[in-house]
Formats: sequence, structure tokens, C-alpha cells
Amino acid sequence: MIIRTLLISSLLSISFARVSQAEPERIPLQMRENIRVVYQVSDDKPHEGVNKGLFYARKLIATYQEQEIAADQVHLHLVYHSSAIVALVNEDARKRLDADPVKNPNTAILKELLKSGVQIEICESTMRQKGVNASDLLPGVNMVVGAFPRLIDLQLQGYAYIKFE
Repeated sequence: MIIRTLLISSLLSISFARVSQAEPERIPLQMRENIRVVYQVSDDKPHEGVNKGLFYARKLIATYQEQEIAADQVHLHLVYHSSAIVALVNEDARKRLDADPVKNPNTAILKELLKSGVQIEICESTMRQKGVNASDLLPGVNMVVGAFPRLIDLQLQGYAYIKFE
């Protein structure tokens, strides 16, 4: 009985050693067209010097490009509301909103994303609450009637939902 137990233990440890030495499986992306994603961005938390939502949008676009997925097959919307809207406004509005820094660090990445076809949207309800006007928005930012109705609308259209806080 002891010999049998030792033999089984030895065989199991050899099997586990082989499994642990094997390369992990790399799972490929299955969806390669009509990829629909919406980010909800409700906070102006920075990541590597820019708004977190914008940073990860650029990263997502780059990942799909690396996988040779055509840019016209990636439909990405970023819906901004609450305190996150300071990421999308000019210096005058950032001063009024006590944003730090006053000079918007997101201007370059915003332009880059817009060129890639990303839709950047801001909640009109939040704008009213914070005293932000359409003329305060950075070029290319679109207004939506409300963040939550827009998020619902996009999800009902089949968009995958990711929330950034």
C-alpha cells in the first residue's frame, strides 16, 4: 500500500511539473469586427498625466491595432459626467471649476482619440449643474442629454460597458 501511494504521488508530481513548465495558453480575440464599447467616466482621476478614461481608451485602440483589427471596426464612446467633465473643458472653465492644473493636460490625447474615431461625449445635465457652457468644451466633444440615458441607449444597442471612477 505504501509503495502504491508513493508511486501515485510520484506520477502526480511529474504531471504537475510538466503542466507548470508549459507555456500559458494565449487566448486570441474572437470578435474582430463591429466591436462596440462604451466607457462611463465619472471622475477626473489621472493616470500617467492624463485622465484615466482617455488613457485606457488609447490603450484599447492600440491593443486592437496590434491585433490587426481595422480601426473602422472599433466603435468606442466615452461618456463623461460628474467631476470628470473637467477633463473635457478649456482653461477658463477649468479655473471656474477649481481644476488643477488649470492648463488642460488632456488636449493632445483627446485630439489623438478623436482622429482614431473615438466619440467623446459629455452630459448636458452635469454641464448645467456645474455652470459649463458649450463654448467651454474642447473641440470635438459632443453633448448628450444625460449620461445615464446615453449609457442605457448604447448598451441596448449592444455596446460593452466599462465604468471608470
